[in-house]
Amino acid sequence: MIFDRVTNEARVKALHAAGGLPKGDSTGWKSVDPLYTVGMGQFTLVTGTPGSGKSEWLDAAMVNLAKQGDWRFVIYSPENQPLELHYAKIIEKYIGKPFNPGPTKRLDDEELDGALDWMHGKFHFAKPNRPEIVTILREALELEMATGKLGIVIDPWNFLEHHRTPGMSETEYVSSVLSEVLTYVREHRVHLWLVAHPSKLQRNKDGKLPVPTPHDVSGSVHFWNKADNCITVWRDASDYANPNVDIHVQKVRFKHIGHVGLATLLYDRITGRYSDKAPEGLSWAVA
Repeated sequence: MIFDRVTNEARVKALHAAGGLPKGDSTGWKSVDPLYTVGMGQFTLVTGTPGSGKSEWLDAAMVNLAKQGDWRFVIYSPENQPLELHYAKIIEKYIGKPFNPGPTKRLDDEELDGALDWMHGKFHFAKPNRPEIVTILREALELEMATGKLGIVIDPWNFLEHHRTPGMSETEYVSSVLSEVLTYVREHRVHLWLVAHPSKLQRNKDGKLPVPTPHDVSGSVHFWNKADNCITVWRDASDYANPNVDIHVQKVRFKHIGHVGLATLLYDRITGRYSDKAPEGLSWAVA
């Protein structure tokens, strides 16, 4: 099939008249947005060492997107089950108060009801009979959406079922599956976040784990090759009190979406929220 030249020329002209290729939606953090925004028809790989906060950061990003725009999410996150646990984590980020009792005042019944009403229709949790990535993606399209943007979260890759053809290497399998994933997200104009764990890393001389790259993701270098965007979430797991979390944007395929770089956020363990860390000499309000 040959592309329709007239139609595509018209689209290019319309984009130019509108001011050029648009950036994606804001992540909700002004320090992250110059590096990474959320574009439609794209696939973002998220990785990080155990305890780095990959899933926490991704939940916070979803809450930010849902607050500011007409976003809907389909989430497959077996590590965050039972589902009431995942609900509680999202509600904390939305309200900004802890779910459980403690020294900090917890959210009250009215705030809980309001948060549940807010989540309704925005967050959908997938429980497929066969947790295969293509099956989850196809079922996500069954979500009835008259308007709005669809985000799909699969967290993590190693909880999916994988069926390799006899004789096919893992690298060949990953390449084939991710090619199908890319075709899906392009065709249906959704955004997919896929969380994948790195393989075992060697500690540095100081005993700390290095910042992993997408090349370190267990299974295949094709996670790096195929993804439009690659993000590593990193924190010093040996320093429990340290609120700094580094967001390493290690690949951005399209320059109108962002560029490679590093942003540091502050993590509040009580609410699960992340806020911008102001550069030296500046004072930013912490949301």
